[in-house]
Amino acid sequence: MKNFEIIEIDKFKDSSNYEMIEDGIYNDLNDDGGFATHRIAMTMVVEEGENSQYPLEDVLDKFYVHVEEFLEPKNENETRFIFGGELDDIQNLKSLIGKRAFNQDYVDEEGQTRVKLIIE
Repeated sequence: MKNFEIIEIDKFKDSSNYEMIEDGIYNDLNDDGGFATHRIAMTMVVEEGENSQYPLEDVLDKFYVHVEEFLEPKNENETRFIFGGELDDIQNLKSLIGKRAFNQDYVDEEGQTRVKLIIE
């Protein structure tokens, strides 16, 4: 996945449901759970030959965020999501903007082939 970008969506313009915290990050005022109420909408490009599930799952794990909503892509290579999580985790997720995230195989000290997330 590459070309991570924040996107503006109409849903976040409703101030009765969302409070803008900072550029691209909103607090969901109607999330009754009381935690992980922050949201950000992002788009990214799925690279040729890449499984769209991975490295997304690894990104979610690394940044402690979840997919709150799947958004309609504008083209076949693009994916769009609203991510949810705690404010500091959503702020950390913004570090992906303009970067590439992919999985790479490596052999661990026991000779097992493993997969690690690379962000560059």
